[in-house]
Amino acid sequence: MIGGGVAGMCAAFTAKRRGHDVTLFEATDKLGGNMRLAAYPPGKGDITGMIRSYIVKCEKAGVNIKMNTKVTAQMLKEDTPDAVILATGAETLVLPFIKGIENPDIVYGVDCLEGTRPVGHKVLVVGGGMVGAETADFLAEQGHEVAIIEMRDAIGPDVIHEHRIFLMEAFEKYGIKQITSAAVSEIFSDGVSYKNAADKSDETIYKARGFDTVVLSMGFSSRYTHRDGQNVVYDFAEELKDIVPEVHMVGDAVRARRALDATKEAYEVALNL
Repeated sequence: MIGGGVAGMCAAFTAKRRGHDVTLFEATDKLGGNMRLAAYPPGKGDITGMIRSYIVKCEKAGVNIKMNTKVTAQMLKEDTPDAVILATGAETLVLPFIKGIENPDIVYGVDCLEGTRPVGHKVLVVGGGMVGAETADFLAEQGHEVAIIEMRDAIGPDVIHEHRIFLMEAFEKYGIKQITSAAVSEIFSDGVSYKNAADKSDETIYKARGFDTVVLSMGFSSRYTHRDGQNVVYDFAEELKDIVPEVHMVGDAVRARRALDATKEAYEVALNL
């Protein structure tokens, strides 16, 4: 099992309980993956209970857990398992066609939630889906002056209705400025330039500048992949197929989505090993 997020742990303890000899490798010093970070925004602390439950289940089942270990193809060549389940998760989505998106001054939302990079008082969050909206709420609760920019015509359209009600109440409470229908074309150290996404005939270049920090939070993309046109190529999985008899992918390693989808997929794969 490669990856110690909720999908990886779910598959690991399920497979172990069914009699398989299971080793779980986690590249970092913490289990839980991005689900652990999802517990940081206001009102979502109960999510940690799910993560703790999976950790305890793995420990009780007798899963061999190896932390701070990044698995390579060479490692598997030297000690080839019968099957590998890739649960390597997802990383911050970086759209290469947006000029300046590789600027080192930009802070990724995950680093902001983790506290590994500081942010200034006045913050612009780029990306207004669930991830970006919750990051904006997180920062505003801490006393930052926050604005958020989104290409769609509303903030948090992918947030479930019940949660979105409370999220929008927080936006109003903290005075979070919302810029919608905005297609970001360039990112600067202090803001962005954008076009009107609702009107393609409008060629005006608008700007939102003067921020202390720009936080990139446009969602996630699967690790160890690249795009070939419209198709996603799973580089690590393809490499392992030449080494391991049975290779499976679960959770965000396939594509970024909700934990319920990831764990359901992991459970089904573990049942059919």
